[in-house]
Amino acid sequence: MKNKIHTIEVENNETRSVEKILEKIKENKIIYVKNKFYEDEDVLDSITENGPAIILNSSGSSGKPRQCFHHLDNIKLSAATSGQWLIEQGFELQNCLILNTLPLNHISGLMPIFRSQTWGCDCINISPNLIKKTRELLLFTIKSKKNKNNLITSLVPTQLKRLLAQKDGISWLKIFDLIWVGGASISRETAEQCIEEKIKLAPCYGSTETAAMVTSLKPKEFLMGFKNVGEILPDTKIRINAQGLIEIKSARIGIEIKDSSKTENFKNKNGWWQTGDLGEINQINNSLYLNFLGRSDNAFNSGGEIVFPKVIESRLNDFIMKENIPINKFNISKVSDKLWGNKIKIIVEYKEHTNHKNIENSLNLLKKFSQSWPKHEKPEKWIVKKNTSAEKINYKFKKE
Repeated sequence: MKNKIHTIEVENNETRSVEKILEKIKENKIIYVKNKFYEDEDVLDSITENGPAIILNSSGSSGKPRQCFHHLDNIKLSAATSGQWLIEQGFELQNCLILNTLPLNHISGLMPIFRSQTWGCDCINISPNLIKKTRELLLFTIKSKKNKNNLITSLVPTQLKRLLAQKDGISWLKIFDLIWVGGASISRETAEQCIEEKIKLAPCYGSTETAAMVTSLKPKEFLMGFKNVGEILPDTKIRINAQGLIEIKSARIGIEIKDSSKTENFKNKNGWWQTGDLGEINQINNSLYLNFLGRSDNAFNSGGEIVFPKVIESRLNDFIMKENIPINKFNISKVSDKLWGNKIKIIVEYKEHTNHKNIENSLNLLKKFSQSWPKHEKPEKWIVKKNTSAEKINYKFKKE
C-alpha cells in the first residue's frame, strides 16, 4: 500500500512553512520539503513507506543530487544526540534559545525546529533580510535573549564571512554560546579571526543522509586551535576506507528514494554508508576526531551548497539544443571566491565562423536562462573562446 506524499514548498525558513511542517508531522504524514525554486524531474506523489516522515533533497555523494527519506525517529535521535552532547558541556537544554538562519529544505535548517521540540526550548527563525541588517539583528537578538542562558545557532561559512566583515555582525556572533558551522570547511583566515574575537564556533560534519551532524568540535577546543570537525558523536561510528573515503554507521541513516518511488538503503548489509567525502581520523586525548579533507567527486561547495557540474552540464546541453545555439563545447569549473568559497566558471567554444553578433545574442540568452538558477549555481564568469583564434572574451555576471 502506498502513502501520499505532501509537498511543502519553502523559500527560506518562514514561520508559515514551519507551522505546515509541524501540522503534517502531527498527522503522521509524509512530507517532502522542497525549495520552491528547485525544479523536480519527477515529483513523487506516493511511497510505500509509512509516516510520519520527511523527504529532503540531498547533496549526495555520486556527482548528482538525490532524495533522502527519514522517518521521524531518525530526526528525533539526531536532536537527542546533539542535546546530550550539549548537556555534557554544561548546557541546560530547556534554557537554550535557538536562532535558525538556514532554509527549511536543508537538514541544517530543519533540525532547529525538532531540536527545540526535543530539548523543550524556544526557536526563533531569522530571515535572510534580517541577517544582512546587522544592527537590527543585534538589537533583535539582545531583546529576544531575555533570561535565556544559552544562545545557539548554525551558520554556513558564507554567512559567517559576511557577519565578520561588519562590526555589529562580530558583536552578534560574540553573543552566542555555540555556533555550529557546516556546509563547507571554513578558511584558516576565518578561523583565525574568530579565535581572535573569541567567537565560540563549533565546526561540524554531517549530511542529509545522517540527519545532520555526526561530529562536532567543542567551542573551547576550537578556541584552543584544534583544526578538525570534532569528536565522533556517541550514536555514530566512523571509519576511513582504503580509498580514503569516510564511512558512517548510525541508526539514523536515511534511505534513498529511487525512480518510480522505490527505496534503497544507503547502508550496505553491514550497516555502513560510504560517503563521497575524503577524511582522516586522529586520536587526541583518548578521543577520536574527524578531519574533513574534501569531496572525492567533481562536485564542489559554493556558499554552503553543493554544486554538481554534471547537473548544470545536462541543463545547458538541453537549452543549447532547444535554442539551436552554435556552441561546439563548453567546460564547467570552479573559480575561487573569498565570500562563497567557490563560484562557477564556464568556458564556451563556438562553432567555426560564428560571428560576433551571434555570440553576443546567444550569450544574452544564456545569461537570461541562468538568472533563474539557484544562487550558488549562477555563473560568476563566462569565458568565450573561438576555436578559430586565441580570442577570449570575459563576461562577468554581477555577484549575488
